[in-house]
Amino acid sequence: MSFTRRHAIGILAIVLLPAGIYLALQPIQGDGLLVGLDAACMRVGALMAVLWLAYPQIHRLPAWIWAAIPALVIVLARWPKWFFVALPIVIALVILRPRNGNRR
Repeated sequence: MSFTRRHAIGILAIVLLPAGIYLALQPIQGDGLLVGLDAACMRVGALMAVLWLAYPQIHRLPAWIWAAIPALVIVLARWPKWFFVALPIVIALVILRPRNGNRR
């Protein structure tokens, strides 16, 4: 099941990146929905490519990360100056987390 998700993410990246390049090369006239579509395709395609590469590591993230990341995004959206407080806390949580197994 996880391999099919990874393949779907890769296919999305393969479709969106060339679509963004094509739309960037074809000028769009007027003010409409399609004006920023090239940039959106390029950005989402690049994000999907990165997710495709990192999927095995993302799949092994601990469960508390999935609650901490949205909470951090909400706090930083509300109070952007807290970035300099939140960044060291997140780095410390990642580095100091308990590790399973023997480390050699």
